[in-house]
Amino acid sequence: MNRQEKPLPPLVLPRMNQTDQAYAGDLLGRKDLGDRLTGYLDRLREGAVLAIDAPWGEGKTWFGRNWAKHLQEQGHKVIFIDAFEQDYVEDPFLLITAEIIDVVESGKESKALLKTASVVMQAILPVGTKAMINLAGRLALGSADLSEDFLKAAEAAQKGAADTTSKWVEKKLKDHVQEKKSLQSFQTELAKFAATQDKPVVLFIDELDRCRPSFGVGLVERIKHFFDVPNLVFILLLNRDQLESAIRGVYGADTDATAYLGKFVNFFFRLPKRTSIGLIRNDHVKQYVSHIIERYNFECDYHLFKQKMSVMATAFNLSLRDIERAIALYAFSQPHTLLNHYLAYLITLKISKPQLFQRLINNEKMAHMEAKKIIDELIQEFSRINQLDDDLIKFSEWHEAHIKDFKDVGENIGRIFNGLYQYNISQNELFTFLASRIDLPIE
Repeated sequence: MNRQEKPLPPLVLPRMNQTDQAYAGDLLGRKDLGDRLTGYLDRLREGAVLAIDAPWGEGKTWFGRNWAKHLQEQGHKVIFIDAFEQDYVEDPFLLITAEIIDVVESGKESKALLKTASVVMQAILPVGTKAMINLAGRLALGSADLSEDFLKAAEAAQKGAADTTSKWVEKKLKDHVQEKKSLQSFQTELAKFAATQDKPVVLFIDELDRCRPSFGVGLVERIKHFFDVPNLVFILLLNRDQLESAIRGVYGADTDATAYLGKFVNFFFRLPKRTSIGLIRNDHVKQYVSHIIERYNFECDYHLFKQKMSVMATAFNLSLRDIERAIALYAFSQPHTLLNHYLAYLITLKISKPQLFQRLINNEKMAHMEAKKIIDELIQEFSRINQLDDDLIKFSEWHEAHIKDFKDVGENIGRIFNGLYQYNISQNELFTFLASRIDLPIE
């Protein structure tokens, strides 16, 4: 039996489970932000909506879950809702209320809140939905009778009589008064529950910007209209630009989405970016790159790649999720030591500028000119803070060599091609050779 070779590293890592301790493995210094925000909660006893804003892939969920864990450890009642997972729910009111009732202690408070919530839910559900619920229940009991609302709506449609419509409107006006009282009763019971807590009750709502636009916008509106009571604080984890786009999608392109969203959110906080050039002196990016690489258990010497990937992630302002994808591509490339720094650059191009990457594979001179311009601008930025990496100069020369068809490019270009004889690769084939390791064509 032949000796089995060591298995290659996985291409997709399992999701990290939530730890039992808040901020365990805090590679980006998020605890400091969480502690500062925690200090504001006691000053929000009248109830509030806070928003933590960051682009996709910047660690909002990790921060939110760890902050929630910390608040639990401090004695807060905490609810964490993944809105994207549950945007199939008929109405956001149902989702939020069900989660609140789940944490209310059993007894009179729970029953009263449930009763008033059910009345509100009946009022806000569409007529068609109420009819279907009623029909399903009656069929289950052996009755084929339709709901009163459904029958009246059908009768009005059949007759088309003005007097029927008038009576229906009159009934709706009377119902509105009762519905308003029902809402007040629900908010009274909700406020009673919140008032029994020594510390504000905190509800985290994650992935709000990834929901169906109507659901995401409706959820924010429901919070304001139904859950605005003392000692209840909502934390929205979102990408503000995306949510504002959803608002325009619901209410029209001319809607002032920023002003509209501002009506529902008391304070916006920006999750600090940890991969920008201005922060290159700290070790956050290096620590995160190291953390992801170590989870892959690479057999080869990956330290050069780690160093260069940290520089590229900072230079191209990659998100944390982009960094994870970059290292997955490194695993895909079946990495080796010699060309790691070039792989880090090409992987970064593929993730951050995929169209330019494809044009570079096609060896378009205009693409090499664009890439060289990007690198030259980065060289200036890094030089300004005295953090220039020599490989940036090599990459600029590399693109220049393609622009000039490898003629009259000077002696420095020779540094790029040291060791190529091991791979039997010509100078003008190096880019395609490396790109093929992370962009395998399947035909």
